[in-house]
Amino acid sequence: MIISFHLPKFEQLLPGKKRLIDTVNMIAYRAETAMAALLTSPTIDFPMARQLLQTLFVTEADILPDEVKKQLRIRVHSTSRPASNKAIEKLFEQLNQTELNYPGTDLRLIYELTSSAKN
Repeated sequence: MIISFHLPKFEQLLPGKKRLIDTVNMIAYRAETAMAALLTSPTIDFPMARQLLQTLFVTEADILPDEVKKQLRIRVHSTSRPASNKAIEKLFEQLNQTELNYPGTDLRLIYELTSSAKN
């Protein structure tokens, strides 16, 4: 008995698409690097800051729009480590100081941890 496997051919990206994906990856890496620099402290070195960010990027969060106050609250769930929470709060303070609006809206982005959330 002969068994043949028909695997789908690997589709190579067109040069323009690959360049676009490489550019997006480079921008994301640079943004992550800049944010990691904001997290470094005497207790958090650069590799640990980068790891903390990568964890933060996959952490559950609540997105709470408030049309009256013109705010979009991003309420991130706390970590189990107080030192990490302190570093994330520091990052959020700096992000909140930029007073950025969510693209395409007049809602100001407000980042906070659940432990420091004010209702």
